[in-house]
Amino acid sequence: MAVSHPGRRVRGNGRLEGLPGSAPDRPYDPLRIFRWRNYRDYGTGVAGDLFVHLFSSLHFVVGSRGPTRIQAAGGLRYWKDGREVPDILLGVFDYPETEAHPGFNLSLRVNFVDGTSGSTFLRLVGSEGAMDVTWTEVVLRKNVAVDPLDAFSQEKMAEAAASADGLPPRVRMLPPAEARYEVERGYRGAHVDHFFNWFEAIRGGPPVLEDATFGLRAAAPALACNLSYFEDRIVRWDPDIMKLI
Repeated sequence: MAVSHPGRRVRGNGRLEGLPGSAPDRPYDPLRIFRWRNYRDYGTGVAGDLFVHLFSSLHFVVGSRGPTRIQAAGGLRYWKDGREVPDILLGVFDYPETEAHPGFNLSLRVNFVDGTSGSTFLRLVGSEGAMDVTWTEVVLRKNVAVDPLDAFSQEKMAEAAASADGLPPRVRMLPPAEARYEVERGYRGAHVDHFFNWFEAIRGGPPVLEDATFGLRAAAPALACNLSYFEDRIVRWDPDIMKLI
């Protein structure tokens, strides 16, 4: 999904201003050509480049239309090379309760100081456990739930076992603490599926799931993250009517 718009910038009034080619004239600089994402005249920084993909994945998995409250923090901590966007950025997003999902919070983090160190993944944390989604596997870790009544009986059994003629401590069967699901051997990767689905849609096959509306609802919170960072404020977004409020 393309989310970088050369020559465009989100302004405080919530409009995407500028047209391709309208960036100011500057002397030739190879850095501005080959590292255009670092400059606000041409790119949308790490939020527009990276966060949007996580929004796409999350919205697809949970059936969400997006957050309503966006807040960001970060800074240029290491790369003192004239770039205009932060190399460390943290975003916090509030998702309200809907018919598709309960209310929840999302936090996204990117660190261009030391790279990702192979830790790029989406973690979904719930009341019963957590699920890590990576490029090639899904890892499910479940909490050990204890029923309050069962905890009471365990305590009484432990008290009885403490006496000389007491019963042995009560034990129970536990499910595996972790389940791992991996792609089949020979899987050629998500990018192959991405392009295959796109080409099939162009040729008249099933339409893509991530249409223009889905794309806007994924890109807008990422761009709003930039708004929050550069204007030092909380940004409010209505994902139903797809407008800043």
